[in-house]
Amino acid sequence: MQVTIHEQLTDVVLFIGARRRAAEAKGRREEVKLWGYVRMLDDFVRVTGQVYRFEDFLRGELSAERPSVSTRLGNHEGGLAEPAMELLLETLGETPEPEQKQHVRVLIALINFIVETGQLDEAEEFFVNRWDYAPIAIAHFANHEEAQAWMESVAEPPSPVRILIGDEYYQFWYMREDNTRGMYRDDPIEPALESLTARGIPPETPSFATREEAEAWLKSHPANPYAFVAIVGEHYFAVHHPRLKRHSLHHVASTLKAWEERKRAVELDTDVETEDSSEGAGE
Repeated sequence: MQVTIHEQLTDVVLFIGARRRAAEAKGRREEVKLWGYVRMLDDFVRVTGQVYRFEDFLRGELSAERPSVSTRLGNHEGGLAEPAMELLLETLGETPEPEQKQHVRVLIALINFIVETGQLDEAEEFFVNRWDYAPIAIAHFANHEEAQAWMESVAEPPSPVRILIGDEYYQFWYMREDNTRGMYRDDPIEPALESLTARGIPPETPSFATREEAEAWLKSHPANPYAFVAIVGEHYFAVHHPRLKRHSLHHVASTLKAWEERKRAVELDTDVETEDSSEGAGE
């Protein structure tokens, strides 16, 4: 049975985790940082919906007898890509197990892919400032009809990715193997909203008469990555999306209410599954 690219990347993440823990145990702080960097490169490719694009690139890389290193890598001095590549080449030479060697070759190809596609500066910035980013959405649609039309019309859409429909996050997925695709409502910012409101909304929250006024102000005062604003006396959670050059605005009270309802629904489902498992075990 052929291993999918998603399974390959999952195995690679487990390999990175094992290597990082081993480096931590030996006190190798620089190596720990480099494995963390490589892990973030994997995350960058995933959240930007480039898994299948990388799969196509990977085929050419793995078909070669020996892994190559992009000649463009030398153009990016001062970052972590070069020392990370050196670490991977060293690891490849020291690793006897064929399966683990394959994991290292995938990671070497990952760096080459990001370099060859001209994304290294963006990926480095993602690594350095990842905690200042809201969950990344790669596209915005005014309504479900627009999103549905895009989902059905693109021959091979980016996947898996988050998109915005209006102000709401949706998770979009596409499976190359059988050309299936779909999307569902996602809740990536709700935990941050819950945590921030628990501390109290700042009393000096800027106030506006209309949404248009709030959006105009946010363009010159971008949230980093979140901020509270008031519109006609109601509090909104502004989420900055640099890639889309926009902010989404989430009504605080109704968003938190819906979040609590979704959490309760998950808890109920979990309780039912637990009860079913217990009954099945007792039969």
